[in-house]
Amino acid sequence: MNELKRKEIEILAQIKQERENHGFSQRGLCAIINMQQPSLVKIEKGQISPQLDTLLKILEPLHRTLKIVPIDDKLE
Repeated sequence: MNELKRKEIEILAQIKQERENHGFSQRGLCAIINMQQPSLVKIEKGQISPQLDTLLKILEPLHRTLKIVPIDDKLE
């Protein structure tokens, strides 16, 4: 597995964990964001790569967002 795919899977696992921490089932979250459940299943499993707007749509009801941060704090 290449580094980029590994990072993607790590982020998607964090999103799934946040969904569960907030008490949302996949079906419940999908109802809120108007998404088909099979799409969320594929996203959470890393079978498809979501677009940025889709990620933001998923994160909003979880009170989360994306943030750009340095890869290595030692570089600054």
